[in-house]
Amino acid sequence: MKKLFLLVFMLGVSVTSQAQEDWSKLTEVFDLVYSLATDLSEQTDKVTAASNVISIITGKGTVSVQKKLDKSKPKHLTHYQYHLLTTTGKDILLDKMNAERVIETFQAKLLELKTTLAENQDADVSKILDSLFN
Repeated sequence: MKKLFLLVFMLGVSVTSQAQEDWSKLTEVFDLVYSLATDLSEQTDKVTAASNVISIITGKGTVSVQKKLDKSKPKHLTHYQYHLLTTTGKDILLDKMNAERVIETFQAKLLELKTTLAENQDADVSKILDSLFN
């Protein structure tokens, strides 16, 4: 299991480091994190992935990252905007650097949760998620 975690982590790190070069790479990283969130949503109701939105529910509320098609650019470019959404209704449009940071953080936290759940299937998921964001 640890080898799988290291492989996924190294793949994520290599893809994430490449994301700094081009917005299109950020889309690939988001898609990997979305896939990870989809897998975790089958194991817990504290993680959801639907309609290009990844959400993590903690004791403090819900934090989400959303990928939207940028309507200000020509459709053939398929350029995306990334938004950070909170329970309080904040919708923060992220620039490239902040989008990378947010997606990398979601990826790291979801990988950590996946490893913890794999090691201890009986763990209290709420406790794990609350500890991740403290």
